[in-house]
Amino acid sequence: MSVSGFLGTTAVATAGAATLSVYQDELENGFVDWSWATHDLAETDPVHSGAFSISMWARNWEGLYFHRDLGWDVSELDTLRCWVRGGGASSPSIRLVLQEGGSEIGSGDLGAFCPAGVIPVGAWAEATVPLASIGAVGGTPDGIILQAYSAADQGTVYFDDIELFGSVGGGVPSDTVDVEVDASLERRAISPEIYGINFGSESEWAELPYTVRRWGGNSVTRYNYLLDTFNTASDWFYMNIPNDHPSPGDLPDGSAADRFAEETIATGADVILTVPTIGWTPNAREKRWGFSVDLYGEQEETECTASGWQSWCQEDAGNGILIGGTPITGNDPLDTSIPVGTSFAQDWLAHLFTRVGTASQGGIRYYALDNEPMLWSSTHRDVHPDPVDYDELWTRSRDYAAAIKASDPGAAVLGPAVWGWCAYFFSAADGCGPGADRAAHGGVDLLPWYLDQAKQYEVAHGTRILDYLDVHYYPQASGVALSDDESSATAARRLRSVRSLYDPTYVDESWIGQPVRLIPRMREWIDQYYPGTKLAITEYNWGGDTGLSSALAQAEVLAVFGREGVDLATRWVAPAAGSRVADAFRVFLDADGLGTALTGTSVHASTNAPDDVGAYAVETDDGRLFVVAICRATTARLLRVSPGSEWESSAQLYRMDGANPYGPVGEVVSTDGTFEVPAPGRSVSVLELVAGTTAGYPAGNDGGDEGGPGEPGSGAQQPSPVLALRATPSPFSNDLEIFWHNDGEALEPVAVEIYSPAGRRVRSWVIEGEAASGQRTHWDGRDDEGTPVPAGVYFVNARRGEVRESVRVVRLR
Repeated sequence: MSVSGFLGTTAVATAGAATLSVYQDELENGFVDWSWATHDLAETDPVHSGAFSISMWARNWEGLYFHRDLGWDVSELDTLRCWVRGGGASSPSIRLVLQEGGSEIGSGDLGAFCPAGVIPVGAWAEATVPLASIGAVGGTPDGIILQAYSAADQGTVYFDDIELFGSVGGGVPSDTVDVEVDASLERRAISPEIYGINFGSESEWAELPYTVRRWGGNSVTRYNYLLDTFNTASDWFYMNIPNDHPSPGDLPDGSAADRFAEETIATGADVILTVPTIGWTPNAREKRWGFSVDLYGEQEETECTASGWQSWCQEDAGNGILIGGTPITGNDPLDTSIPVGTSFAQDWLAHLFTRVGTASQGGIRYYALDNEPMLWSSTHRDVHPDPVDYDELWTRSRDYAAAIKASDPGAAVLGPAVWGWCAYFFSAADGCGPGADRAAHGGVDLLPWYLDQAKQYEVAHGTRILDYLDVHYYPQASGVALSDDESSATAARRLRSVRSLYDPTYVDESWIGQPVRLIPRMREWIDQYYPGTKLAITEYNWGGDTGLSSALAQAEVLAVFGREGVDLATRWVAPAAGSRVADAFRVFLDADGLGTALTGTSVHASTNAPDDVGAYAVETDDGRLFVVAICRATTARLLRVSPGSEWESSAQLYRMDGANPYGPVGEVVSTDGTFEVPAPGRSVSVLELVAGTTAGYPAGNDGGDEGGPGEPGSGAQQPSPVLALRATPSPFSNDLEIFWHNDGEALEPVAVEIYSPAGRRVRSWVIEGEAASGQRTHWDGRDDEGTPVPAGVYFVNARRGEVRESVRVVRLR
């Protein structure tokens, strides 16, 4: 099999790759033993293959050291592979180090390159290490060190079958993975609103057609729309900061919030607007701060010490912590803020209606009830020093949600926007464990209790005031969230941590120490306590914008959101334009480079090597199937994708990896219904399949004796179960000519639909069947409302009974 197209032809083969054996029953090819750990090069039990293995007592930073005077050329032998097995009570920490001339040129955690991300105890695992991934991108190393990376006694560790090999540029698969797809199973509608972001600069927002944009975070808990001023909270010295405005005298018109809503809605996306419920808002359109040094005493840090004494800093602005570490109490909230209530929020909404309209008029559809209230006693302690309890959370939510619904009944309300794990179960008054507040509320976890309160409100008042359960989720494992750490151990941990969204067997690798299973947990609570409520995850993050593992994790997070049925999601924050994480969003928002978003229906996809490759599949509304394969393994895999017999034998392949941004690779042709797809290590591959049709009209027909090639004519036709749909744009008008073949004597009507690349239906109509061998219709380039639509790519979908076909066409005018 070969993949041909934009990048030429890349043969999938493993033959011919150079290898250099280091150890196979004994050291080979000039490698000699310089080890300083207690070890045995002729261990007889356990053995992976052959007669012997290597045993090492892993303790006190000691290690194996195999030296070769000749060294080897990394450009030819760029990958190390070995088998490793832990013999102690827990997974050992082993550091792989490459030496050249006595100097270290690369190092990394060996366990991170095992399939499970750690060295297993009592079982052999293959570790495959691209040397570039540990920093050895060139040179002639002459030493391999396998070192106990701890002073502790980790017991005996075993090694076997150590070798170096050339990966031929890193693209030759070292193993085969089967990917099974069945579009008839596990079908679940995908919400387009999962492809959202928080904020975003002009260039970031313009990068992709993100579906939702959230105005949120700590800074908007105290936002005064009349003054266009926000408070930075604990993020930066509890400081009021006015937004730039060309004409402040025009406020509240033209505020940052106005512009945010108008710019977002103009692109066809939705806004989530955070409505403050804390009860305080900035008191002036000028820089003011919560903890004055002059008023409250010397503090550990000021704006000047934190900024390096920039010319704009305020030496009087402290961080609220006295010298010695005692938090300041009893400060005056009026230093920065004034009290407000629900009427202030309603007045803001009334102003916004004059700018963008109500929800039913195409304005703001989503309103969030503030941001992370269980952290207010820390983030906003200058005005809210007391921790929020159950009753305060619900009272504020109820009052503000009811006010929003009274102002705009068509809008959806999201709450309570809690920060993470502890706040799913406990109030800030209790901390992160059972306490008096929870006991006073029947011992019920916080979010289930909150959902039940919303349900009881609807029963009593006949109005649903909570439409979405809104949670935030930042994986707590070290180095994963909000981090640029791409070290081998962190990258492997980051990719594993995506399982915390759904997997009941994945024990979180953090202080949580138990399965999070975020999405099913929230869905179970919703089903039990307030059925019909939707699920929103309005803040999450799996790492910095530029890292490869961050991008792969982001891609898999989006795939999981679709498969598991999340209704709305917004990443914190928008990825930088042109970054790898932006590319991860591109996979789902512009899958084919022609504007196709992966919305529609999630269907069954699975692999026989889930630690190495994750598989997901989406059937779009125009009838195409996109298979998304995420190769978490550090070396290439050959994917054998079996989607079923209902798809064409050729498919388009798209990919992103460590060397290339997301884009087309070429065409893949199946053999016996299976597509063989080479997947580089740490990559995302997307296979686009089209529902099976004939390649033209039935044999013996060239399109008829009246029209041009491909047009139906009066020539005889053989009965066929297919439509052989075709569409031809006119170069002279807006019209699109659409042709199909009739099935013998069948007179069933044909439903015709036009879809945009984003999967939105533009136009639909039905043509009655005729006895003729072929039929035609045309589209005049207008939508169902009669409005002309722009030139570009569209999809024509035709359906007669159970037969459905789709073609892609470019309208020229």
